[in-house]
Amino acid sequence: MSYHPFILPAFKRLLDRYHEATKELVEATDEETTDSDGQPISGGIEDFERQAIQNLLNRQAYYLLDTFEDAIAGTYEVGSFDDLVARRLKDIEFASHARLYAYRFDEAPSYWRQIYSDAQVLTTFHILLKEVNKRTPHEQRQAFLKALDEVVARLDQSIITAGGGRILDRAWIEGTIKQIDQVLRPISIFNFEEEFSELEPNGRPGLSRPCERHQGWNIDEFERHMREGHALAMATGTVGPEPIVFTDLTKDTWPALLDKKWVRPSYLLQETLGGRRLVPVEIGRSYAEAGWGQELLPFKEFLVRFIDRTIVGGDTTSSGADSPGTDANKSVPQPGYLAQHDLFRQIPALREDIMIPDFCWASVPSFHPFDPAKVKPTLQEPELNAWFGPAGTTTPLHTDLYNNLLCQVVGTKYVRLYPPQADEYMRPMPKNVNGVDMSNTSAIDLGLIEGWDECDDDFDEAADFIREVQESLEDVEYFECILEPGDTLLIPVGWWHYVRSLSVSFSVSFWWN
Repeated sequence: MSYHPFILPAFKRLLDRYHEATKELVEATDEETTDSDGQPISGGIEDFERQAIQNLLNRQAYYLLDTFEDAIAGTYEVGSFDDLVARRLKDIEFASHARLYAYRFDEAPSYWRQIYSDAQVLTTFHILLKEVNKRTPHEQRQAFLKALDEVVARLDQSIITAGGGRILDRAWIEGTIKQIDQVLRPISIFNFEEEFSELEPNGRPGLSRPCERHQGWNIDEFERHMREGHALAMATGTVGPEPIVFTDLTKDTWPALLDKKWVRPSYLLQETLGGRRLVPVEIGRSYAEAGWGQELLPFKEFLVRFIDRTIVGGDTTSSGADSPGTDANKSVPQPGYLAQHDLFRQIPALREDIMIPDFCWASVPSFHPFDPAKVKPTLQEPELNAWFGPAGTTTPLHTDLYNNLLCQVVGTKYVRLYPPQADEYMRPMPKNVNGVDMSNTSAIDLGLIEGWDECDDDFDEAADFIREVQESLEDVEYFECILEPGDTLLIPVGWWHYVRSLSVSFSVSFWWN
């Protein structure tokens, strides 16, 4: 292809990538009778709507291909028709997004996810094409770099919300982000070596019933602990395999710990395209409380807004300094928690800093100790999730449907665990709370009960509730621990657990069965 001479080489490579993928998209047949999962498309009213929206998407793709030819020849000028294309792509994005939310996420037809993702990706192609008409290399470079902020955000939305499109799929998006990283990395150098604060502003709870701490176990010893615990629980009704803190599963093998990578904001910013990558952030003290919500934020904004306003040299001009998390009109800023997110699938570079502990491959009983209805299908691979937030972020008392190895990488965390036999004391929430099954979460606010958090409700009413709960839990067995970097906590399936960050904290959980 012959580009006009002012187009930057990095810009050319990116545009070529979009051009080839968009050609493949429009050449794909629209007469398929199955979706990408091999499931038959109904042929009913929903298929009629799908086909209409898909055709509209393809027409915008054809326009972008024509625009590309003009752009590389240097004859493209942004005009009113570009506004129409932008509106049509936005219409497709909204229409497909609305249909996604008509279903539970794991039950949404794959074609609506694909259409949503394709619309986002084609929008990024359009954004880039509109910057080609800058007539000097300097103007084009500045416009190109500015456009990449929105391009990265939309590509991440495609991954997080939909998982990728039909041709412009996850692998294509990840390859595009890698290409953008090659452009941004040389100019996204953060000249500081500060580390996250280790301060524990609210102190540490005393441990009256600490978990055992072990090291040097091999997989046979671990399997024996799990098997014997399950057998004893089934035979006698005792607590089953107990939680254990292992002190040597990660500290000598994980680059995140060996090289202290994750304690440096500069490293995390570097691996998130200068902090441009979007991440889902929980806003509020606990997902069980009123007023809790979620936002998709650039990683840099998350760091500055919720972790430390000074870690990027005090530059808060583009990092949400006046956003709700730090609103000067609020007496206590709302905490923000990057919680239960598969950050490592989204950002493979961070996945290279950790390894799946060997114990996740152990042969252990896979059943729930007391409720067969809660047994989950066997996972082919462990499920990984990131948990990153400031001091004071909490996860309320809840149970998991898998065994869990919780690995601490940065900072410290307090964890309290109650055995499955304590179900009757845990006061599970209803199965339907605003359409969400909350029955695995306790209505007990342990931070309030223990006096670690202040009460926002009527004091007299709360005091009565606190006394009632304290009396009911007085003789209930529990375990507790404080996790330091390099510690790994075994949380057997069915155990209730409450987690509280004592400092800035970054953990990784591995669910497995």
